[in-house]
Amino acid sequence: MSGDQLSAAAVVAYQAVTLTELRGLFDQVEFDLKDVLERELRVSDTLDSVESEFDAVRARLQAMGVLVLAQESQSSAVATVSVETPSYPRYAVPIVPTDSDFDQLVRLAEARLDLLGIDLTRDPLQQVLPSGQIARSLRSYTEEHGDISWDKTDWTVVLVAGALATLLDVILVRIPQDSTFLGKTRMGSPLTKWLKDKDRARDVHARFFKGFEKLAKVPYDAPTTMATGGLVSGMRPATHRLQSLGHDPALGFLYGVADLMHGTGTYIDKAGQLIQVPTGATPIDLITALITQVRHLLSDVYTPAGLQPPFFSLLQLGQITSPFALGPSGVKVPWTDVARYMYTNGYDLRHFFTMGITPGVVSAIIRGYWLLKSYATGGTAAQRKLEHAKLTSMLLLGHTIATSGTLLKTGLLFGMNPAALNYNQILAMAPATIAWFKEAIARDHRINQALEKEWELLLTESEGQSSSASQATSLGRLSI
Repeated sequence: MSGDQLSAAAVVAYQAVTLTELRGLFDQVEFDLKDVLERELRVSDTLDSVESEFDAVRARLQAMGVLVLAQESQSSAVATVSVETPSYPRYAVPIVPTDSDFDQLVRLAEARLDLLGIDLTRDPLQQVLPSGQIARSLRSYTEEHGDISWDKTDWTVVLVAGALATLLDVILVRIPQDSTFLGKTRMGSPLTKWLKDKDRARDVHARFFKGFEKLAKVPYDAPTTMATGGLVSGMRPATHRLQSLGHDPALGFLYGVADLMHGTGTYIDKAGQLIQVPTGATPIDLITALITQVRHLLSDVYTPAGLQPPFFSLLQLGQITSPFALGPSGVKVPWTDVARYMYTNGYDLRHFFTMGITPGVVSAIIRGYWLLKSYATGGTAAQRKLEHAKLTSMLLLGHTIATSGTLLKTGLLFGMNPAALNYNQILAMAPATIAWFKEAIARDHRINQALEKEWELLLTESEGQSSSASQATSLGRLSI
């Protein structure tokens, strides 16, 4: 348990001990207000009767000539009729801070528990509460907030999902195409090879996308540095789509559409600088620009060079050194050069689809298991919503294992060939992490709200118990 959890547990344990002691005292004291009032009336009647008898005696004595002092008579009467005062044990009602000073309450609770011999380095609740009450509390907590604890089967499924995804990454995804890197030849992905088959690609392009070439002319399609007026260095036909942000399947709907609406072209040159080139093309409206953007991307997707993966163009920005060396010298090169090497060696959108197998397997196995387990145990949609934090944590760990697997594959099995990286799996880590944080924060917020309500109720009950104890003590004194 964390420090905050131990502090909260200490406070709850302190309240439990205090309330238990108070209940024990109230059980011992059979306090009956009606009986106390009747006894007071009987004592009062007795005193009145004794006083009347003393008055009669004084009158007879005076008639006989005996002088009797009234003060002495009263003292004798009082001395004769005495009420024995019983001895009751005293209990100091604990002081409960009510000014929302949690730290003060923690210090008070820890001091009290320490006197009782409670080990504060462990969960104090398990030391002071009966096992039956703990079990009921856990069941109540699970019903209200959902059970997100993992059992052995959960761990096994997550580990199997990550391991299977890594195995498929090594066997099926591999690298985009057969190539030689630093003197070693590696076989490419059989699935990507099938997707890029020249005859098949030519037929698909001719049948579905070739017609878009004339309908979707764009201003950001300069093939060479000369076509940009010398403004964009390193531009050549093999890399011009990678350097053009308009060709990025994701960024293109921002930069490409903007270029179409302004008649410009936005590129990243070989030095990693973002450059916008005016072209003199006629600007078009937003709707036409969106339609043109979709058509142009479709017209390029099944060409030999293809399109870069989503957001892949951003790797060219700046001159950030990568962990990869592309030559026998072993000198680490910037990510700009790494991205250009990967793209020109088949790392395009079609291989991106192949790489999607890895995160897809992780998600399918874990989500499928989670749903089947919920159905098998009679779980409801509301319960699954409460326990969604467990699913996100399982997915996060599964994707973490698969991501670690692709890094090991790249470094150990493929000799630090950057084309062996599973870019799709690396991208999958972002939404998995965000989803986990979102669910964890939402769950903590729900639990904190419930704890605040319970805390306010506990303080109210404590004040009520203290007030009742004080009233009982005062009434006991009055009855005496």
